[in-house]
Amino acid sequence: MKVAITGTSGLAKNIKDTLEASPYQGKTIKVSTPRIEDITMNDINFWGFDYDNPNHVDVLINFAHKDFEQTKILDIAHRAWKSDDKKFIINISSRAAQPNISKGYMYATQKASLNHLSNNLTYNSDKQYKMTTINLGLLNHNLPSLSWQNVSGMIYMLITSYPDIEIPELTIQAFSNYRDIQDLKTTLNK
Repeated sequence: MKVAITGTSGLAKNIKDTLEASPYQGKTIKVSTPRIEDITMNDINFWGFDYDNPNHVDVLINFAHKDFEQTKILDIAHRAWKSDDKKFIINISSRAAQPNISKGYMYATQKASLNHLSNNLTYNSDKQYKMTTINLGLLNHNLPSLSWQNVSGMIYMLITSYPDIEIPELTIQAFSNYRDIQDLKTTLNK
C-alpha cells in the first residue's frame, strides 16, 4: 500500500512512522511526503491508475495546513480520483471548523472550507473513492488532549480495518468536558 501525507513534522511525522512500522496484510506501508506546493493535477505518476508504477498513491492524507491549500488539494484529488474505488482520502481537519468553537477565525474558516467541500463531495457528487474527514480536538497539550499516537492509531485503523464502509466524518477528542477545558485554557492564558 502506498500512502502520501502532506507534512513532515510533528503529527505528520508520527503518522508516517506509525504507518511504516505497522505492516498491512504482511506488506510494508510505504509513505511519501509531497509538499503541498508540488501537488498538481498534472502529476500522472502520483494520481495515475498504473498500480505497477512505484510512484502511484493509494491513500492521500491531506494534512499540511497552509491557508486554503487543503481545500485546493482535496479538489485536485477529487478530480483525479473521482472514478477510482480503490483510492482513499483522509482530510485532517479540526473541531475548530464548527461555529463558536475557535477564536482563531481564519484557521476556523480554512478548516470549515475543507469540511464543507468534503461534505459536498461525499453527499452531492458521483465520487467512487472513499473519504474521511477527521476533526481533531485539542492535541498534545498540557490540558487533557489527544496524543499523536491516538491520531496515528486511528488513521492506521481507518486505512486497514474498514475496506467495505466509509466513515465520512469523524471527530476525536480527549475524554473530558469541553466547557471545563475551555475554562482551563482561559485561566492559563491570563
